[in-house]
Amino acid sequence: MEPCFTFSRVSGSSKPLKQAAVNVSDQNNTLIFESRFESGNLEKVFKVGEYEYNLMLRTDLYTAKHTQWYYFQVQNMRPAIQYRFTIINLMKPTSLYNMGMKPLLYSTKDAELHKVGWRRVGSQIKYYRNNYGNSKHHYYSLTWTFEFPHAGDICYFAHCYPYTYSDLQDYVTGVVNDPAKSKFCKVRVLCRSLAGNMVYVLTVTNPSESSKAALEKKAVILTARVHPGETNSSWMMKGFLDYLLGNSMDAKLLRDTFLFKIVPMLNPDGVIVGNYRCSLSGQDLNRKYRSYLKESYPSVWYTRKLIKR
Repeated sequence: MEPCFTFSRVSGSSKPLKQAAVNVSDQNNTLIFESRFESGNLEKVFKVGEYEYNLMLRTDLYTAKHTQWYYFQVQNMRPAIQYRFTIINLMKPTSLYNMGMKPLLYSTKDAELHKVGWRRVGSQIKYYRNNYGNSKHHYYSLTWTFEFPHAGDICYFAHCYPYTYSDLQDYVTGVVNDPAKSKFCKVRVLCRSLAGNMVYVLTVTNPSESSKAALEKKAVILTARVHPGETNSSWMMKGFLDYLLGNSMDAKLLRDTFLFKIVPMLNPDGVIVGNYRCSLSGQDLNRKYRSYLKESYPSVWYTRKLIKR
């Protein structure tokens, strides 16, 4: 199996990332932002006050729209200071942020000191239409305030709990290397994405007593992560796979009764580059199931072929 992803950045460059323009060792109160990592998508940041920042998200590659997912890193913070963050180019007119949802935070120091992972944080949270658009196109803002718990921390904000292509690679590797699970779960490559990343298909079923019994099993096909920004689908798929590959009597009955074909990540390229909805074709794959353009939408084309077979 190939380690991790093939192309991590838009250009596919393997050169090291350039350092931030601001030296974090300097005694200043400017936050340092970064999103040049897997699934990150922050484009620009404007410091509009001593502790206030306006943020712009990168649209899905090769489009001028689809901004809702966000994932970025923050450094050089000071504790016990109320910072305000405002994302100013969101495109959905309504949001769960106005119904109690909060941004997600991961603190590296909290993880090291207290074993605390991602958690919902923030106060004074509002989602509203702003004045950056025009008569034909409107933009919306998400704003929140937060006091960082530690100085010199490395923190991350995200829309939903991240689940990257590398996370999937690690999961699949664990299945392949498990002597028990690998007996009834076979991992294959369905196809290659536009960027050359592997689109996996997992075949899960218990060995049948005869070839006739195997042919009589009904097939169940499941797919996830056609939209990169909907990370909850990957977590749901992980939970389903954990159960199906487990030792419970119900899991064994399911494997005895059915043949499962599972494509856990239909859009790995979009996941890697931090898109919200599209693949590297600039199109929503969830609208391309009737397309015959194999070269443009390979994962959808091969999944449809799998279903027909």
